[in-house]
Order: sequence, then C-alpha cells, then structure tokens
Amino acid sequence: MIVHALAATVWTGGHLVVDLGVLPRALREGRAAPIRAFEETFEPLGLTAFAIQVVTGLWMGWIYLPHFQGLFNPQNPIGLLVGTKLLLLVGTAALAVHARLRLIPNLRDDNLSGLAWHIRGTTALAIAFVVVGALIRLGGLD
Repeated sequence: MIVHALAATVWTGGHLVVDLGVLPRALREGRAAPIRAFEETFEPLGLTAFAIQVVTGLWMGWIYLPHFQGLFNPQNPIGLLVGTKLLLLVGTAALAVHARLRLIPNLRDDNLSGLAWHIRGTTALAIAFVVVGALIRLGGLD
C-alpha cells in the first residue's frame, strides 16, 4: 500500500505540476519547449511510478477481490471501485499511448493545444485514481 501510494504521489504530483505550472506558461508564450523540457525530466520517473502503480494496484486488487470475483458488481462496493480503477487505467493508458506515439513526436509551437487537452485529461484521471483509491481504503461509498 505504501509503495503504491508513493508511486501515486509521483504520478499525480507530476501531472499537477505540468498541468498547473508548466502548461499555462507554455500556452501563454505559444512555445512547446517548456513541455518538452518537463517531459524529458519527468517521463522516466513518471512512467516508472505508473508501472509500479499498475503492478501494486493489480496485486492489491487481487487481495481485495480474490480472483477478481465481484468486479463491477454493484452489490460489492469494493468490486465496483476496483473496476472503476481498472477503467481509469485503460483511459490513462490510451491517452498516454496516443500522446507518446502521435502528439509528442509531432509537437510544435503551433499545435500545443492538442497536447494540452491530453495533459488535462491525464491529470483528471490521475486525481480520480487517488480519489477512488482512497474510497477503496476507506471501505467504499457508504
């Protein structure tokens, strides 16, 4: 749990920094360079943290829901929350793959706004991960 939380702190914190600190300046100046500089620094640490979250999250999911029984079951609040986290994972992975393969390699000053929406989306998903994870730890929505 602690390793998962630390990795979540890195992942979510990094996205909050880029979303609330780096991105507004880059958009205001119309320059992609600050985003590129942040990506170069954060990407190795951020992706490592994300990988740790995936591994530890699946492991904890297996502990909370042996064999993932009850996943997405409305009668099982923890199963519903673990299922929600898996959906958040799919959304995050889709945004990350699209950004890494399509947007970042072609990032220029004149097309920065497309990546901005990905950054905002990934940040929102990261925050949702934290909220849903806290709900799991607190025992659900009740």
